[in-house]
Amino acid sequence: MTGEEIGKYVLEQRLGGGHFGEVFLAYDRALACRKALKIVPVTNPSEIMQKLEEAQILDKCRHKHIVQINEANVFPTDDGPILVLDLEYLPEGSLEGKLGNHWISVKEACARMSCVLSGLYFAHSNGYLHRDVKPGNVLLCADSTKLSDFGLATTTLTLVGSDQGYLSHCPPEFYLSNETTIQTDIFAAGLTLFRVANNIYQWRSLLDDLDNTDAHIRQGTLIKTIGFETYIPEKVKRIINKACNPYPEKRYKTALEMKNALDSLRFDIEWIKNPEGVWAGCAEGSTYELSIASVQKGRYGLTYKKKDRRDNSKCSTYENKREAHEQADLLVAQTTLK
Repeated sequence: MTGEEIGKYVLEQRLGGGHFGEVFLAYDRALACRKALKIVPVTNPSEIMQKLEEAQILDKCRHKHIVQINEANVFPTDDGPILVLDLEYLPEGSLEGKLGNHWISVKEACARMSCVLSGLYFAHSNGYLHRDVKPGNVLLCADSTKLSDFGLATTTLTLVGSDQGYLSHCPPEFYLSNETTIQTDIFAAGLTLFRVANNIYQWRSLLDDLDNTDAHIRQGTLIKTIGFETYIPEKVKRIINKACNPYPEKRYKTALEMKNALDSLRFDIEWIKNPEGVWAGCAEGSTYELSIASVQKGRYGLTYKKKDRRDNSKCSTYENKREAHEQADLLVAQTTLK
């Protein structure tokens, strides 16, 4: 459909696909600006009102951390009517896209999920469940982060929905009750933070390589099976483990409670790992570096620098490269938070 015209819009590029339609970058000729258009085919005209539900939920959930809807229209085509949702365009893309191209620090992961939880709490407070919280539905902009794709959201005021959701992010009770609740969304938010903080990009491939993946999902043991990277601080692990506890009564009661837990973390050094395995950090105007190099007789040396000056108290030599990298990751975990 790239290059085609729909009303005042010219489709320029496919951005991705949601549960019920394709998303395109489009040029709005009337306002001379670019929009994100979600195009939803309507096979049965009697379903139009049902398919407008996502637009109606977004209109009722206007919040600084939820993607904004501008308008919704139905256009006739040769193949039948299509529903077009005119959404704000965020050119930086999603957290999932960033995971494929950049290292995301633990500090950034927690800050972005705090924004997501703020938007999620607002939706819950207005009687809506999202049911599809994942890195691909977390969009980035210069000074904020926004929750997107409400295609699976429910309008139930009882906050108990039907059995729809992003299955690998669903908690054990979902598979027993066939219901979704606030606790379902909190579990999904915890798994999203787990993926982003651990810089897991190929999620589906990772699940495919596990033994008994379906059983781990249904039992809520996915995080325990995959494990945390060594560089994740213990306090961050505790927040994720609580959000993803197999027992819903042991999770955070609200998205706001989980957000407050993240906001209470006091970060010190923000560490970024480059493709060569060198850690670069910054904090309050100071720069840090953790690097590993081969030394005599096949041993490996770990060097810790602050402002390009070696700190011998944190430098050491190890029997093999694996041990040196493990120690570097431990130092990152110990110095990420104050």
